[in-house]
Amino acid sequence: MSLSVFLFEFKHFIRSKAKLFSYLFFMLLCVFSIYNGFEIMHKQIDSIIDIQQKQKKEVLQLVEWFDKQEKGPEDKPWVNIENPYWSIRYTPSYIIKEPSSLFPLGIGQSEQFAFYKKVTRWSSTYDTDMVEEISNYERLINGNIDFSFLIIFLLPILLIILTYNINGLEKDLKFHKLISVQNKRINRWIFNRLSFYVFLLLVSINSLILGVGLFNSGFSNISSILRLILISNLYIISFSLIFYYLNNKGKSSSSIAFKMISVWLLFCVIIPGSVHQYVSFKYPVNYMTDFLDVNRKEKYEVFKLEDFDLYNILIDIYPNIEYTKKSQDKQLDSPTVRRSISVIIDQMNIYAVNYIEKQNEEKNKLIRLSYFFNPISYVQNIWNSCTSTDYNAYRDFRIEIQESISERNKLLVLELWKDNKVDKEKYKMYLEVLNN
Repeated sequence: MSLSVFLFEFKHFIRSKAKLFSYLFFMLLCVFSIYNGFEIMHKQIDSIIDIQQKQKKEVLQLVEWFDKQEKGPEDKPWVNIENPYWSIRYTPSYIIKEPSSLFPLGIGQSEQFAFYKKVTRWSSTYDTDMVEEISNYERLINGNIDFSFLIIFLLPILLIILTYNINGLEKDLKFHKLISVQNKRINRWIFNRLSFYVFLLLVSINSLILGVGLFNSGFSNISSILRLILISNLYIISFSLIFYYLNNKGKSSSSIAFKMISVWLLFCVIIPGSVHQYVSFKYPVNYMTDFLDVNRKEKYEVFKLEDFDLYNILIDIYPNIEYTKKSQDKQLDSPTVRRSISVIIDQMNIYAVNYIEKQNEEKNKLIRLSYFFNPISYVQNIWNSCTSTDYNAYRDFRIEIQESISERNKLLVLELWKDNKVDKEKYKMYLEVLNN
């Protein structure tokens, strides 16, 4: 790299108000997006702290009832926390998705999905408080700018603004032959000028990523930080190589700019948009009709079943019930049977949710097959995986929620059928299971 050419380009950059303003404006947007990411992350952390304090307070209330040998709240005399049904029902359980330390660098799908879920025996992974549709474009309207969106979709435009007139301006002003005489290796001259802007962007973006990563987590998450730096560097260099070729072969500034914009449109808009449309056509939007049917029509049908039919279904789900104390009674205890219905509904929800998740996986598999000609989607998904805001992160969150729901129902039904009496020690055992 020629230092003289590098310095010449630096002076040109400083004197060019359009280039300097574009760079500063883009960096300002990046800083604002990171600040916005920190704001969202801190709001989530504050909410998590409030939830944990509320949960602790409710648990202490139950422990206090046990210590005072009270059955429950004074205004609800029918409640008896010595019964497993009431002690488990009054015990709060929350599944929380802690924000990643790199969250400010990529909001991803965090505003589409909840980051915590209060688990009850009737909960499911597709309750209305779990899913909220919002696109990245709506996020821009609302003012929530995503740093990853800026890097992946807008940074190539900044690179176009900075480099479109390299070797083009000289041809516009008809003195490119003079440049050829002074610099016999014109390709190297173009490369050196372009390298200045590539170096400028690499240093700027790497500094932001490294600064946020080290500020938030020190060196504990250094692998993800370096992975993000590698992704961003390869992404910038890839576009730079394409633009270098266009600069080298271009006939004028306008011609180079038009071709650069065409490349950006092709890779950042047309291909991802076409893939999205094709995937949407092949796998139409899932309105979760199976899940809704479970929670409406089929759910009511279950409540209409006779106790004996419900008992047989319960035996199929948890065979151990057959050997419990209440199963040995000559007549089924109707309240116990009815309080166990949530186990059946949960099993029905699992079947419906598995079908939805299977469709989602098929859709994601099709998108992954497009990565070899749709690199933007690949980069976006890899970036979101580094910040734990991708589809897989929230799928794992849903799996954790479902495990908690099933554990709660399992504990409830087995304790009810064993006809156990709850004391303080047994309640502590409940807490270990419910809050594990």
